[in-house]
Amino acid sequence: MIKILIASLIFMSSLLPVSAKSTDIMELNPIESLKVKSKFFKEPIEYNVTLPKSYSETKGKDKKYFVVFDLHPRSQPYLSGLHDWLSHNGEWPWLESIVITPANYNPEFAKLFEQIVSEPTNQTMLDYFEYDLLNAIDEKYRTNGFKVYSGFMGNGALGLFALLNRPKLFNAYIISSPSLANDFGLITSEAKVKLALKDDQMRFLYLATGNHQYEQGNLPSFDLFEKALKASSPSTLDWQVHRNNKSNYMSQPIISIVNGIEALFNDIHTDLKADSEISKNGAQAIIDYYALISDKKYGFDISAEGSLKALAKSLMASDSQKGLSIYQKTVALYPESAYALSSLAKAYADLGNVNKAVKYQTQAVEKSKSMIDWHQNKHKQYLDEYREKLDSVGE
Repeated sequence: MIKILIASLIFMSSLLPVSAKSTDIMELNPIESLKVKSKFFKEPIEYNVTLPKSYSETKGKDKKYFVVFDLHPRSQPYLSGLHDWLSHNGEWPWLESIVITPANYNPEFAKLFEQIVSEPTNQTMLDYFEYDLLNAIDEKYRTNGFKVYSGFMGNGALGLFALLNRPKLFNAYIISSPSLANDFGLITSEAKVKLALKDDQMRFLYLATGNHQYEQGNLPSFDLFEKALKASSPSTLDWQVHRNNKSNYMSQPIISIVNGIEALFNDIHTDLKADSEISKNGAQAIIDYYALISDKKYGFDISAEGSLKALAKSLMASDSQKGLSIYQKTVALYPESAYALSSLAKAYADLGNVNKAVKYQTQAVEKSKSMIDWHQNKHKQYLDEYREKLDSVGE
């Protein structure tokens, strides 16, 4: 037993250098410095820009990334760490993003923040975001146009201030325990009116708080804002409110960013169920839905493939021809997808048409050559099975 244990320890220790290399923090989360000049400040403000590992890889040179922005310098380690963990396994549930945080406390910026308290109609802060900071980020980095604002306490209140007064600055807002007492930025008094001033762009708000003594003073205003959301928020604002009363006050932003990110990207990662209200209206309704969120929410194409295949699969038992036609439509929409072709091949196999199953699975194998070995092998295995079935039928 001891010899076995020692042998196991030696074996495990031999893996450590490889493991350590693969989890080198500087390699996985490279940080760059971005200094942003502005007429509103005497000196440039420095930001830490944490890039995904894939950003510098040759194969990812054309890829564009989401941006996650937080005003607290200490948010950098937990945001970049959570992002790396939640995106490294196929970008699920967090699509690869660039994390932007201030490098340190800036007194000039703090004065501009305080100005919102003394002059709540003054939007100089939002001007700085729009014309200087966000432009500087887009000019230097490969961004895809979709920006997420993350904020806790005062920074969370500033996020709501931006949502009401300049909603186009960010596509999604993840706000924790916002400091809304004393009608900060006229947020609670103007919420009903300004929320109703909608445009046709889809936005997302994840809003949470707890019941800690540091949060209790803001709860009456928080409740008023929630009432305003219920009364006036447009259909284009996808919002949800949570009360994490069992969690520690300092845990709120961590919990919110994880839950908020999962909720934000859920429409990308989770296919519509066949019995969903959209899918019940047929394949075209699914296609229209994904065209809508592609255009009005994300600004780039989001695939309807998974949801179309889910509907097709559900129909195969009751109306095989209709199910088959949806599989065919899916291949027509996504001709480069190995899995769309593979699903069509399986549908033909289930219907007893093995010749066509072989035909489309052969195409799936060809399309899978750009994928990692696991996916290629999977498609080859299906093709071998269909060929064996075809041979047995021929005999």
